[in-house]
Amino acid sequence: MEIFYAVITTGSVTAAAKSLNLSQPAATKILRHTEDRLGFPLFHRVKGRLVPTDDAIVILHDVERVLQDVSAVQQTVVNVRLGRSGALNVVGVPPFCHIIIPKAIARFRKDRPDVQISFAQRDGNLLMQYIASQRADIGLSFLVPVHSSLQSITICERDMVCIVPRDHSFVGRSHVTAADLVDQPLITYPNDSRLQPFIETAFTSSRTQMPRGIQATSIVSTWALVQQGAGIGIVENISRLEELHDNIAVVPFRPSIPIHMDVVTPRTKPPSRLVQHFVDTVKDVLQTGAEAD
Repeated sequence: MEIFYAVITTGSVTAAAKSLNLSQPAATKILRHTEDRLGFPLFHRVKGRLVPTDDAIVILHDVERVLQDVSAVQQTVVNVRLGRSGALNVVGVPPFCHIIIPKAIARFRKDRPDVQISFAQRDGNLLMQYIASQRADIGLSFLVPVHSSLQSITICERDMVCIVPRDHSFVGRSHVTAADLVDQPLITYPNDSRLQPFIETAFTSSRTQMPRGIQATSIVSTWALVQQGAGIGIVENISRLEELHDNIAVVPFRPSIPIHMDVVTPRTKPPSRLVQHFVDTVKDVLQTGAEAD
């Protein structure tokens, strides 16, 4: 069909063969074989050009339609291979939903405008339920516990930091220690928080009593409280929430508390090409942030 249509549009076997990256003898052989199979000629030779017969004109419309359908399928295959079509359902824990994930989605969509994306913010436990039940294709979280229905891969690890108002005496220091925070209005987390045990361990290992000030239920709330001058906090250093808070400074904290970002997917469902491409985009966003630091 391709040779038949190419001969009609070019007027010669030679030109048709060239357009299809075939040799002229090969194209002639295929055309003759096609006519033998059909049982009637497709072309007349008129003044050195091949002119379609009436029978050829009859089948031309159907040939055009089939070739268009094949082309559409080929383009769909390319889009699937490159992750340019389909649907993607993304969930993330609150800290990652303000900067990292929106940047990744915006960058992802530039090359894939036809991909339908759903994006939701969920706390850690609900995020895992979404992934386990396959209501979402991918989750971005931290401190993900072992779960029989989930698989997680770490894509970024950074130490937790101390955040303080920009006029605080800690600004400009190479780091602050647990001992430095004894007399500070430290914002802590509930005992059932996944972060609080790591922070308490840091104070215990430093033989320092943790000060008790305001208790916040989330990292995002801690940033908001520091923004208002209510205290200082210890937060993960992946979400880059400082981009939303001009009057907050980030200071390294010691002893180090490493926290990693995990990509969470269903264990029973291999990640799709779209998921893999999105993970690569998130890595690019994280790397861009690291270079900015």
